[in-house]
Amino acid sequence: MPDGEQDVLEFFAQHIETTFQRTLPDLARDHDQGQSRPGAAEALRWYGRLSGAQDRLRQAENELVVALGAEPGELNPGQWELAHRVNTAVVERDVPAVILKALLDTVVADTPERGSRQSTVASHRIQAPAVAAAQPHKIGSAVQGRVR
Repeated sequence: MPDGEQDVLEFFAQHIETTFQRTLPDLARDHDQGQSRPGAAEALRWYGRLSGAQDRLRQAENELVVALGAEPGELNPGQWELAHRVNTAVVERDVPAVILKALLDTVVADTPERGSRQSTVASHRIQAPAVAAAQPHKIGSAVQGRVR
């Protein structure tokens, strides 16, 4: 998986769009109209969580950069606290990324058998995080600006 902010979000946006053969706004619209394909609603939900976590990571990184300033030297306790916040934000961003990747891999693996009992079970295997996650974001807010 890519590391950079736009790389991570763009990677997953493209992966979702390729998997479901629809743009994110189209998938969100389908979901809002109750016409989601199996796995699409979950993918959008985890993409929204990923997007929110990425925003929190960006904010933590910006705060750390400001606190560090241009002067090299020892970190003070406040700077250490900000550095720990960045590390925590990275983990909080990576959890939804891993779950989303596994979900999309499951949907792709199930595509030839779509409609079978086994396919339906596999498509709903990953529905809840293994660890507590931040509040989910609205699907629409995660896909704003993602029009092709």
